[in-house]
Amino acid sequence: MVTLFLKKITFQFNLVLLLILIAVNGYASTNMVIVIIDGARYSETFGHPTHVYIPYMHNLAWQGTVLDNFRNDSLTYTSRAIPALWCGTWTGVRDTVYNGSNTQYSLKPSIFEYFRKQKAVPATDCFYVLKYISSLWLPSFNADYGPDYWPQYHSVGSSDADVIIQAKSVLSMYHPVFTWIYLADVDGAGHSGNWTLYTRAITIADSLVGVLWNFLQNDQFYQNTTTLFVTNDHGRHDDQHGGFSGHGDGCEGCRHIMFLALGPDIKSNYVSHQSRRIPDLAVTAGHMMGLNLGHSSGEIMSEILATNLLQDVSESVPTFKLAGNYPNPFNNYTRIIYSLNAYSHVLAEIYNLAGEKILTILDEKQIPGTKFLVWSGKNDLRQEVTSGIYFIRMQAGSHVGYHKIILIK
Repeated sequence: MVTLFLKKITFQFNLVLLLILIAVNGYASTNMVIVIIDGARYSETFGHPTHVYIPYMHNLAWQGTVLDNFRNDSLTYTSRAIPALWCGTWTGVRDTVYNGSNTQYSLKPSIFEYFRKQKAVPATDCFYVLKYISSLWLPSFNADYGPDYWPQYHSVGSSDADVIIQAKSVLSMYHPVFTWIYLADVDGAGHSGNWTLYTRAITIADSLVGVLWNFLQNDQFYQNTTTLFVTNDHGRHDDQHGGFSGHGDGCEGCRHIMFLALGPDIKSNYVSHQSRRIPDLAVTAGHMMGLNLGHSSGEIMSEILATNLLQDVSESVPTFKLAGNYPNPFNNYTRIIYSLNAYSHVLAEIYNLAGEKILTILDEKQIPGTKFLVWSGKNDLRQEVTSGIYFIRMQAGSHVGYHKIILIK
């Protein structure tokens, strides 16, 4: 029986891989990972003539795109730049007490909130991984978004190395579609004023990006289906404005930061000289995930995208395709993956083996693209159903598809 289940899982995973050809907005990537390296100056990353401190990212760059004019265009300190990276716009923040700790929250919604609400996914599909911090900065309390759509925070460990170990664990266990990883050690080392500690922290962060990318390319769920963005929140003072131990003004050292993009939809061996800024990160990531960041001010960095990867999709892909679900079998929740190549009314229903409908999971008009639904093993009354074999019936226009789902508790 175990062998049968393993064969079934492999079969379903292969079906999932087929959706690479028909992903959202024509993109092959179905997963997004963003890494923020806090406080690395461009002159020690991609601005260094020999890239001595970032050998791994330098070697990875031929697989992707480097932006050599990516900038923090406003406030060059962490408490404001990080929310701007989240929100796709420079946002105000407000001090608060949350769960007994003093912290701050963003006034505008974050990409986490857009993602979870617009995709209707659980928190385990959207992780924020960082070292242990007693009072985490929070996304928004916006009336249309807010805490119900915050990411799942995973705040464990005391170093960047710990964070990547924890990130690999989270990615392996939950396979989130969207993961945000924050590496803090470079900024702390820079503030020490010790050049050796600072540059060593950059080298460690660089090696950890290499470890992460290697992991993603060797995990069946993420392999060839994942976009990775790596950037900073701010740089550090240049030598004319106080040197690397500080930051916070408008000097070139504080403003100029790195940006590396890797993935199946990213141009390879490409350097863009176009001026880009912090809010463009979330807007571009959101665009690739099929999101509408309604409160954002950034722009899509279209120059980094290999837009010719999928051509004449409308002629080569059927109007409707039910690609399967993952994981299958499942015992907590499963993602049901399907694609539309035309604007359609979509009806999706779950049936048991007796042919009884237990749940209408979707009934709405949708635009083209690859999409997924999440079923948590409950019926229309929000009651948990028993272990067994179920079927999803999906209809888009005149096209109907069926797929077997196995629930094990």
